[in-house]
Amino acid sequence: MNERTITPPIHDPELDRRVKDAGASKTVYALVMPETEAAKNFILGNAVAGPDAARRHHLEQFRDAWTGKQYASHEAFIERWMAWAAPVVTIDAAGFPWRYPTAGGSEALFHVITAYGNRARGERFNPEVHVFAGEYEGYKAYAEACGIAVVEHPRADWQAVGRTLPATALFCLSQPSAIDGNVWPEANEFLSLLAASSEHPRALLDVTYVGSIAEPPSMRIAADSPSVQALAFSLSKPFGVYYDRIGGVLCRQAMPTLFGNQWFKNLTSLQLGQALLERHDVFDLPRRYRPIQREAVARVGRNLGLMLSPCDVNVLAQADAHATTDRALAAFLCRPAGDLNAPLRLCLTPTMAEMIGTAGPIAIPGVTP
Repeated sequence: MNERTITPPIHDPELDRRVKDAGASKTVYALVMPETEAAKNFILGNAVAGPDAARRHHLEQFRDAWTGKQYASHEAFIERWMAWAAPVVTIDAAGFPWRYPTAGGSEALFHVITAYGNRARGERFNPEVHVFAGEYEGYKAYAEACGIAVVEHPRADWQAVGRTLPATALFCLSQPSAIDGNVWPEANEFLSLLAASSEHPRALLDVTYVGSIAEPPSMRIAADSPSVQALAFSLSKPFGVYYDRIGGVLCRQAMPTLFGNQWFKNLTSLQLGQALLERHDVFDLPRRYRPIQREAVARVGRNLGLMLSPCDVNVLAQADAHATTDRALAAFLCRPAGDLNAPLRLCLTPTMAEMIGTAGPIAIPGVTP
């Protein structure tokens, strides 16, 4: 089995500017849609001519904290998310009794990785976070911040990795995949291999792209696999609410560092998240904006001289790196960067935002997912 230490992505200001001038980006940006802003208007109501019912409801949720009425807000939101995601994700609710609201997916990922490092110190083993090459860079950043070694594997070796992953390792996996912006067909089989080779759950499953694909996958994401110890989700990518920080994590065991989130949570964000989930099903917005994605693919492809095609994720496009003679551009956009045998993937948000007339994209720092 081939293993490589994760190396930093290629940074090239000139190529970055060229991609941006073409209406795209290497970094993934959340797409703010009119539907997102309509939901904000809906929950905030009218404060100009005197508070209406929506505004009164919004203000009321912050009052009388001593009654504990706010406790139910995150429970209702997470229950609603599980029902909303059900056409894409199989979740055994009883298997994940510990559920916490988080400030987007990043807080969830950080706390799971931190808890893993703490457990390693307590149990006196050397912690390792394992990923596939080209995955979301946040896994590596959080692990290294906690003093945890990171090991990268070619995804083509997934069967060997699944059978031989060290018993004490933590594997971080995104599905739909941040590597190429598509649903990875072998993900469920990989999770099954992890389950078969250890009796302990050791996968952090990141489903933050759920809500960004237009059609049901051939098989639902097996979040109910015994190998999954925690399931992290977010509304940033599907709804363009990156700066509203709306997410959560479902855990098989208690997460003490998130215990306070039962109280220390953003009620406005939870209210907005609930409204978005109620107003749009899990496929609604990707289907609605699929023609925009396709037109953006054509425009950006012409501008860059690339034969692009749409990814499953509605703000991303892909190409075969070998289909262009511009090796520098291909190396810049491949995941992992510099590997010309890897997928070429870029973000369409700048062009899509211009086409639908929103004020502009919202960056997701550190993400090339």
